[in-house]
Amino acid sequence: MKNRKITSIDDLSAKDIHSIAELAIKFKKSKKRIAGNKTKNIFNLFLEPSTRTTISFELAAKNLGYNSVNINFEKSSLSKGETFNDTMDTLMSMKPDALVIRDKNNFSPMNIAKKSNVPVINAGDGTNEHPTQALLDYCVIKEIFKKKKIKIGICGDIKHSRVAHSNIKLLSKMGYQIHIIAPTYFLNRNELIKINDKIKFHKNLNYLEKLDVLMMLRVQKERIPKDAKNMMKSFKKEFCLQNNHLLNKPYLMHPGPVNRNIEISDEVLDNYPKSLILKQVEMGVYLRMACLHYILK
Repeated sequence: MKNRKITSIDDLSAKDIHSIAELAIKFKKSKKRIAGNKTKNIFNLFLEPSTRTTISFELAAKNLGYNSVNINFEKSSLSKGETFNDTMDTLMSMKPDALVIRDKNNFSPMNIAKKSNVPVINAGDGTNEHPTQALLDYCVIKEIFKKKKIKIGICGDIKHSRVAHSNIKLLSKMGYQIHIIAPTYFLNRNELIKINDKIKFHKNLNYLEKLDVLMMLRVQKERIPKDAKNMMKSFKKEFCLQNNHLLNKPYLMHPGPVNRNIEISDEVLDNYPKSLILKQVEMGVYLRMACLHYILK
């Protein structure tokens, strides 16, 4: 059987997504360590900064009784000038049971999966995708709304957000109504229509009264070096989420980290009663347990 992979939401059917989410929720309810029949070695190669994803993958592996080997750029030979391909050949020669990778380059997890027999999970590749974030977001939504098909708004830097791209693919595949709220400089409308031609687009926050869930996104300032300051200033003025935008009380999500008072005001971030942001962090561990179980079973 061909090795399983989660390099993109495209790798998963709606049935796969449902099964992974059900298992993650089951893990969350049990809150027990799961002893594996055989020790597995999970290599976590993180070539971009990360807090939530790195730690949750490490905890997920430990909770499943696996060994977690963490490698970041500073601790790898890439920092000494070794090529990416040579680094990958070195790691694969050590026979990991799975590779979790975050990289600044689009599609690198997909390319690794094509060349290797090792199961690969994409922990974020450039501006392309972040499938496990979308899966955990779906788990959080599913816990609250069960099978109800709701209206979900995604607001912010859609163009440069791998989280947005994976979420739009997943939520479309699962039959949710998606509303995109973004300025034109953070949007590639034609790209999104290719994924789902029923997406609704909005240029301001006035539509929030009709949403069940609002997902705010981080402005990817490290990916927009040109005019980054101007874009941040403009976005803050027009799209920073305030209490007056939330009169209908939708559930609030954000993958983190939050640029305070750029995407979400301090007042909302610290006090909004229907925020799911920390629940997303909590679910990250259980979802990544489910993903490791999925690719290794």
